[in-house]
Amino acid sequence: MGNFLKSIEIANGVNFNTIIDKRFKTNRISINFVTELRADTVTVNALIPQLLKKGFEGCETYTELNRKLEELYGAYVNADVQKKGDYQILTLCITGIDDRFSLENESIIQKTADILCNLALKPIVEDGGFSKKYVELEKNSLIDSIDAELNEKRIYALNNAIRLMCKDEPYGLPMYGFKDKVLEITPQSAKEQYDNILKTAKIEIMFTGCGDDTKAIDVFTNAFKSLNRDYAEIPSITAHISAKKVTEKTENMPVSQSKLVLGFGACVTSRDMLAPAMRLMVAILGGTPSAKLFLNVREKLSLCYYCAARYDVSKGIITIDSGVENQNIQKAREEILVQLDLMKKGEFTDDEINNATLSLKNAFSSIYEHSSSIEGFYLGQILSGIQSSPDAEKLKLDSITRQEIINAANKVTLDTVYILTGNEVD
Repeated sequence: MGNFLKSIEIANGVNFNTIIDKRFKTNRISINFVTELRADTVTVNALIPQLLKKGFEGCETYTELNRKLEELYGAYVNADVQKKGDYQILTLCITGIDDRFSLENESIIQKTADILCNLALKPIVEDGGFSKKYVELEKNSLIDSIDAELNEKRIYALNNAIRLMCKDEPYGLPMYGFKDKVLEITPQSAKEQYDNILKTAKIEIMFTGCGDDTKAIDVFTNAFKSLNRDYAEIPSITAHISAKKVTEKTENMPVSQSKLVLGFGACVTSRDMLAPAMRLMVAILGGTPSAKLFLNVREKLSLCYYCAARYDVSKGIITIDSGVENQNIQKAREEILVQLDLMKKGEFTDDEINNATLSLKNAFSSIYEHSSSIEGFYLGQILSGIQSSPDAEKLKLDSITRQEIINAANKVTLDTVYILTGNEVD
């Protein structure tokens, strides 16, 4: 299958990246403002994409914008914020049908690119700030997003474990920022930070689809070449360095099911030759329904309701989280470490390797199913400073040796233990 990434620089620190996949009938274009995760800007940054998608000069209501999108055969706009390693990424994107399917031979690519540039570069401004109405609306929405984490206890526990593990690193900051800081945002302070982002952020424009990217390149080049940029290369993502001693924290909360999260340092990131072996090791340990943690900790010993391992390849961090009864917290913790120790000793079968390999291959193949997942994969490659494709990553899995899996396992050390439990622990 395969596809490849083509990149050109269209302005200082502004790159236009194209991934052509002829199977699609639509084109997705996104503008990704890549900024450093910082405590003083993480909250207001999370608000900005939602403000930008409301409209632009000459199209100053959401209703007007939606009318324009409907005229383009139902094109649609999305806004998002995400955390990738030590970066916070602010995204605006638009998706529309390819020019081949327009009824009047018009360029949908050019028109959607125009709308996206206007949203990003010509926001609705009043009294030197963003629209007061929209700021208050989106502040409430951002608070809801922050509060929503508390209601999803598994996510809450995982995020708190990461914050504890990376408390002295940018990665430890919450993606949506802090509730008290949301209240401090004004239309003027949001606009001031937006202006700063336009000047200093690394900007990655992604074109993912089947169409002619040159029409979009022309639009974005004309729009971005006149920006007053003061861009300096942002620092690379740094690997997490494991603490010399294990940090432990127990948080009490009225929960029906306790959460146990173990955080591990691996010091193996995407640019490390051992990364594919680490990915496979984690899959064998706890990344599939046939993994050691699932079959032993959950099925055989009935110590938890779920038990799964995740590998953050950008930071070299592994987390293992489980839902447990209070009386089984310590037993589950011990058994998880036993299963990791078995990996370090090479006590896993060829069938376990094959099952995990097949699962990872399926995961890489599924990337091709949606333009958004293709975009996400390649944006991750760009930010990590590497060049690969989902097919290339699949091929790497076939050449991993048993010894490389063992070597990867032996890189893993326990760093953090976080427990979320009820008021009584047996």
